[in-house]
Amino acid sequence: MWKKRGKKLAQKRKKIGIAAAAVIVAAAGSTLIYHNLPQTKVEKQLTLAAKYMTEMNYLEAQEAYTEALSIDEGSVRAYRGLADDYAAQGQLDEAAEILHQGYETTQSEILLQNYCATVLNSVVEHVNEKTAGLDDIRSCLTVLESDPDNESVRSVLENCVQQVTVQEDTASLMLDELDGTSDFDEYADVAEKLLGLAEKDNSYQEAACSFIIPKAQKIYLSLSHRDSWKELVERAQALGDAEADGILACLSKQQEISDYFAPMFEAFEQEDYKTARNFIVTDQYKAIRDAFINRTMEYWTGNTYVPVTKEAIVFLLTDDGWKFSFVEDDSLAQPSGTIRVLGQKMEDLGVQRSSIEYVPAYDPAAYYPHTEYEIVYWNTMVSGIATDNTNVVSRMNYRFAKKTYTAEGSSAEMIYDWGGENEKRQKE
Repeated sequence: MWKKRGKKLAQKRKKIGIAAAAVIVAAAGSTLIYHNLPQTKVEKQLTLAAKYMTEMNYLEAQEAYTEALSIDEGSVRAYRGLADDYAAQGQLDEAAEILHQGYETTQSEILLQNYCATVLNSVVEHVNEKTAGLDDIRSCLTVLESDPDNESVRSVLENCVQQVTVQEDTASLMLDELDGTSDFDEYADVAEKLLGLAEKDNSYQEAACSFIIPKAQKIYLSLSHRDSWKELVERAQALGDAEADGILACLSKQQEISDYFAPMFEAFEQEDYKTARNFIVTDQYKAIRDAFINRTMEYWTGNTYVPVTKEAIVFLLTDDGWKFSFVEDDSLAQPSGTIRVLGQKMEDLGVQRSSIEYVPAYDPAAYYPHTEYEIVYWNTMVSGIATDNTNVVSRMNYRFAKKTYTAEGSSAEMIYDWGGENEKRQKE
């Protein structure tokens, strides 16, 4: 009997042991499942990342935050943490990028506000350092695209545009580089967006207009972008920009002058120099010449030999408003040929000279020998007294000379000496 009771007791203990083992196995399984839950893994990485951030081990923290996002791409905390990590390393662009990526993924309002604040703080930093540029204006516009109701962006944008438009290199945004590269498309894209804002909300009018017509003493424009920029200026004019009228008047005058000289460029390029002989005594050419001499030329400015080129112009803000001149400086734009008008009072016995110069295209890197051509209608009898003591009228003649410049000096070679209408001496 005792043996039977002992056997039952042993069997009962065995069952209890098996049950206990099952409980332990179940508990271990639950623990294993818990530790392998995605959220648990994310929390582990976030905790690890926070520890690294405290220790300023930013690279290790970055790896932990990145690992957390690989587990759960919707973790707002991981995006914010990774952005903080980049910001702590001074990488604000990367911080803004990850916050924007997080907002697009999660639509979290917190991430959106953090993104906007990070972008604007970066722009403000550049404005304070006086290094604001086109990218900073674009950053402000990006914030507005993401958060149209952002109340902070307007003042930041205005300050940024104000600084950018007074910088010297900003006045050259519409001028192509000598190697043919250009910032104009990027400039025009930003201008379009600013104008779009201003046309919907007039509180952006000043920023848009200041960007279209920079607050500078000089504004350069490659004529290849003339029509595109003119359209932008016309939109600024519609917004009430006071500077637009003067700029558009300059563009109208430039088109008139360029059209007038176009046939002469064709003649010179074909080495048809005799055409200039008739050109420089036409009433219209003499009117242009006299307008420079008498300082009555509207919008187009110049001094002695006034250049006409086909590549670029520069707008000049004077006491009388906006004027322009053609760019001849080959460090700014390499002319494919230059025509120069004599705009200086130069009389021979009371007769004003009429002159034109032509400079063929050349390589600025190999300037010498440099060749220019000059055609002058002038008085060849400077004394006005004949050898037989008779009175004479002015003896006008055409002189065509080739000028050659070398590093050592210059020389002139007479090519033609054409007769004029008063070539022969006449008695009074």
